[in-house]
Amino acid sequence: MRRILAASAAACTLMAALDVTSARAQEAHQAGTMGGSMVGTMNHGGYMPPGIMVGQAGEWMLGYQFMFDNMAGSLVGANRIRNEKILERFATTPTDMTMQMHMFMAMYAPSNDLTLMAMLPYIRKSMNHVSGMGAPFIERTEGIGDLELRALYTLYKSADLRHRLLMAAGVGLPTGSIDESMGGMRLEYPMQLGSGTFSLLPGVVYLGTAAPWSWGAEFGSNVRLGENSNGYRLGNRYRVSIWGARQLTNWLTVSARADGELWDNIHGADPLLDPTDEPTKDPTLQGGKRLDLLLGASLHPPEGILKGQQFFVEAGAPVYQSLDGPQLKRNWVARAAWQVPF
Repeated sequence: MRRILAASAAACTLMAALDVTSARAQEAHQAGTMGGSMVGTMNHGGYMPPGIMVGQAGEWMLGYQFMFDNMAGSLVGANRIRNEKILERFATTPTDMTMQMHMFMAMYAPSNDLTLMAMLPYIRKSMNHVSGMGAPFIERTEGIGDLELRALYTLYKSADLRHRLLMAAGVGLPTGSIDESMGGMRLEYPMQLGSGTFSLLPGVVYLGTAAPWSWGAEFGSNVRLGENSNGYRLGNRYRVSIWGARQLTNWLTVSARADGELWDNIHGADPLLDPTDEPTKDPTLQGGKRLDLLLGASLHPPEGILKGQQFFVEAGAPVYQSLDGPQLKRNWVARAAWQVPF
């Protein structure tokens, strides 16, 4: 029973970390912090959710996560809109975009009830455009995003760890650039690498487990503070995630997750961006909501040189999205992660 719970916990650790990556990636799309959420988990006694780390006193963990986000085609609300129609209103329009995020993180548990984590992303973005004259062009940015410092505290746990209630808190630091340019021209909001403001990261998490099953739910948010040096503030973000996982062997766990997110429009505006040039430069066209369904698998070798390490892959696509567009829609997303405790 202990071996089953430990393996299930290992799977949780990676799953939780990847959930945070997803949220962080969407933030990067809106304006530069890739993904509210990439959370790592030092999990003992069950699967852990997005942005969650629960460790035993004195534990450390290092992790790396990769995310690839593919976007193409535009929506207004939940309806498709052709580029030709967008170009009746704007001088240019994006046609597709990819984002890659490399997330580096470190976690420490000073006690059995408190876990601390630091996460720093390195982001690469590429966006293709077409002008009203039919001329295609491409924009690229690359660099570090916003640093996040997070904490997870156990409010309640049953004696057998079947049920746990956790409080999440954290702060986002404006380490990512908001001055990315090409050819001397400021790039649009989704191509920036950071937010330019501090943010609060409150949330609450429920974890359940009954070997070989684990399940849970999380509410998380990213509340922006103040206004950045370019005269705007990214919209707040809110996320709800539910998941289930089953351990198939002592080294393999599979999972399914539904991840819903809502993000507000930008407040204020960068004076160097002309909102009539393209939709990505209009601060009132950056909000939206989306529901993704994702399947994943976690490997946690029980012996050999990889013993104690965890590997995770997950991929999925939206089943619903409604955007304050015209705005590029997500087509699919994939993630992979590696973690090692010591």
